Amino acid sequence: MFGGGWKILERPNSTDLLLQDLMQVLLDGKAYADADMIQSAADAGEYAGGFDYAMLVFKDLELIPDVRLICAVLDSPWCEKDSYADMIGRELLAKMQSNRGR
Repeated sequence: MFGGGWKILERPNSTDLLLQDLMQVLLDGKAYADADMIQSAADAGEYAGGFDYAMLVFKDLELIPDVRLICAVLDSPWCEKDSYADMIGRELLAKMQSNRGR
């Protein structure tokens, strides 16, 4: 089939890999449909939306990803200032730091 029937496989970029890590946290938490939504965002190149969606799900399901993963999202150029990903990521980091002090 020619003319769009074949998808050319490209090497995933660092943002794709980060979204895969976020999807794995969701899969581990049995949030399969939410992981599919993140995959759809990644496939469409909607990285900022994928980060926002992932962080909203983490908050809703009370899933706390690894601190390095949260920091990677916050450091990404696709994490927009004052977005859901930014606000929830900072909230999760603050919660982790306050739990360490106990």
